[in-house]
Amino acid sequence: MRRTLISLCTALTLALTGAVAAGPAQAAARAPSPGTPTPVTAANLVTPLSVAAGRGSSVLFTQNFAGLLDRTDANGNVSTVYRTSTPGAEVGAVSYRYGVTVFAENTGAGSENPAITTGLIKAILPGGRVVTLADVATHEEQTNPDGNVRYGFRDLPASCLAQVPAEVPASYTGHVDSHAYATEPTLNGVYVADAGGNDIVVVNPWTHSVRTVAVLPPSVTHVTAQAAQATGLPACTVGHDYYFEPVPTDVRKGWDGWLYVSTLPGGPEDPSLGARGAVYRVNPRTGATQLVASGLASPTGLAFSPRGDLYVAELFGNRVSVITRGSHTARPFLSVPLPADVSVKGCTLYVTTNALPGDNTPPAGQVVKVTLAGERRGAVGPNQDAD
Repeated sequence: MRRTLISLCTALTLALTGAVAAGPAQAAARAPSPGTPTPVTAANLVTPLSVAAGRGSSVLFTQNFAGLLDRTDANGNVSTVYRTSTPGAEVGAVSYRYGVTVFAENTGAGSENPAITTGLIKAILPGGRVVTLADVATHEEQTNPDGNVRYGFRDLPASCLAQVPAEVPASYTGHVDSHAYATEPTLNGVYVADAGGNDIVVVNPWTHSVRTVAVLPPSVTHVTAQAAQATGLPACTVGHDYYFEPVPTDVRKGWDGWLYVSTLPGGPEDPSLGARGAVYRVNPRTGATQLVASGLASPTGLAFSPRGDLYVAELFGNRVSVITRGSHTARPFLSVPLPADVSVKGCTLYVTTNALPGDNTPPAGQVVKVTLAGERRGAVGPNQDAD
């Protein structure tokens, strides 16, 4: 039941219930207060799924399905930084650090056909030259890091598996697929959230090699009698767990040196199953993975503030939430329509909104910004680049 945002509009709805409960709060909750969102761009962007604060007052953002990487200046003027020359290619996963802009150019995501799938991680150097660092889809094809992970039902007898409707993958191992969805440049390499491969990989920009850091844990849903009856699942599945694929959508280096990763449940990403998204922290050296917070509504973007608070774009939750430093609970912070990504610079939070167009309506995507209370203006966050 592979699900990436490239195939969002064709989600298979499997109405199971029983999301993992959110972890308890562990720190005294500070309450950052949002300001009023103000526009950074006009409200006409095509699928702005990725945003990054750039040099000075500039803001970088992608129009994924239009194949564009754009930038605004301090006056709000928009210019195109990169335009794909490959028909049908998606441009996304933008990040900025050390004067270098990093992004991904994908083809064939979700097709599970290695012959047409590419995941090129590219960089725009300070002089403007565009270079390709690696193809993470090739790494996926050669290694298939989650190839030994069992998804679907793990403990059903053969007689019960045979009764599961054909449209529901009853039991299978990870397929070869790649969708480079987010990048995070660090001094140790460029970390990539591969939403198709269900993993985090790191690209060495000097040797162009790719290494698997961690495969994210499956999203586990418990089948109830009510859910089985509503979806046509056989009664023999009641009481069993279904292991959905994880779909990592962002990766950010935190104040503690660990990687923080947002994941969608690998089934439908709409609210039909409830809020089942999560944030994990991953040790970049060992790959050890720990749950930070769960119960999130389609988390697709992360950003740390200078003091270590983690802002989360919850796409179908129509909000940005905040996990204060040391906490395991996400609290609503800002109500905005369909936010896909967030980025912080100093005391300013940038958000892409209306990231997915409605049926038969023109694109209305936009980048907005709000002021964060209590942050020091001009401060540099856990892994942000100073001007």
